[in-house]
Amino acid sequence: MDTVVAGFDGTDASFVALDWIADRAERRRFAVELVRVVPAESISVAEEDPVLREGTAYLTTAAPTLAVTPRMVPGRVPDALLAAARGSDLLVIGAHRRRPMRSALTGWRPARTVAQSATPVVVVPSDWENGHGPVIVGLDDDGSSSSALELAADEAASRGVELLLVHAWQMSIPDTDGVEAYLDLPATVKSAHRRLLDDARVRLGLEREGLVVTSALVQDNPTAALISAAARASLLVIGTHHRGLLESAFLGSVVQDLLPIVRVPLWVVPTAAPVR
Repeated sequence: MDTVVAGFDGTDASFVALDWIADRAERRRFAVELVRVVPAESISVAEEDPVLREGTAYLTTAAPTLAVTPRMVPGRVPDALLAAARGSDLLVIGAHRRRPMRSALTGWRPARTVAQSATPVVVVPSDWENGHGPVIVGLDDDGSSSSALELAADEAASRGVELLLVHAWQMSIPDTDGVEAYLDLPATVKSAHRRLLDDARVRLGLEREGLVVTSALVQDNPTAALISAAARASLLVIGTHHRGLLESAFLGSVVQDLLPIVRVPLWVVPTAAPVR
């Protein structure tokens, strides 16, 4: 059985994350570890902690068939939370979109947690509302999003909704002068990107009978393309390269750009070991 770790601290965003878990439990079978990170000097028996007790009662009421285990871990977030999630199948956390630099977990930055996690992470915005829109997955150029693609297909199939593949493309700036700079015409470049998208769509259609797979090829940057598509989504799934905290924090990334904007849960699937 899959194990889901839920970061919980009793705030509104962490309760919304539990709502998302309860909704998913109606379609999937898994167990939940409800994890609260506290300073080492505050550690106690998890079952006696009022915050964990409230969260456990809330989740078991919303999803009576779900096995929920409360767990208190000492340390600081995100390190202690990521350590608690190591070896699990999924880490779920809530976040305030309007406070992107701080989340429901005190001192935690969503982009930093995603950048450091070797476990797939779902970030649930505090203003999330359940819907029945398509599952959207971002498809990149080099095929490293294959794990995200498979996961998104499984989620769409279990929800009984459409899977929408979104791929963004842009014309590159020529690095040579003369005629060679004009050999790659926009139509030629677009056709190459279209083949990548069509191949993925055909493969998923053959592997999963009954799954409705559609695609959108967008001439724009990936962030803008995904933001536009996510307006009608129930879930947004992307793969991410772990290139280190400095790049994530200061040079920007698709994940960091999406977190304060999209109103749907963002499922981030790591494609490589995190760089710390």
